[in-house]
Amino acid sequence: MVLTQTGPERGRYIVRAAGDAIPLTGFLATIANEPAIAIVDRIGPPGQAHTVVAEMSHDRARALEQQFIQSQQPIIIEPDRPLSMFAGEPG
Repeated sequence: MVLTQTGPERGRYIVRAAGDAIPLTGFLATIANEPAIAIVDRIGPPGQAHTVVAEMSHDRARALEQQFIQSQQPIIIEPDRPLSMFAGEPG
């Protein structure tokens, strides 16, 4: 995982379900009271988000990535990269 820095110790990450939204709903319930992870945005129908933007420490993001891989959960975590219109287009 390539880390995108939003601060010296924290970053924003996209967490999404690879398939239906049920696994992400379970993940959100699990972290609801975890102060180390802040949900910045939810994408999807109310109560059925398929993607969230979360801010957390880089170490916590790596730990979640390993957890998803080891448990074979259909959830993907990746750095939230800034978008820019016309990136790479000739001036």
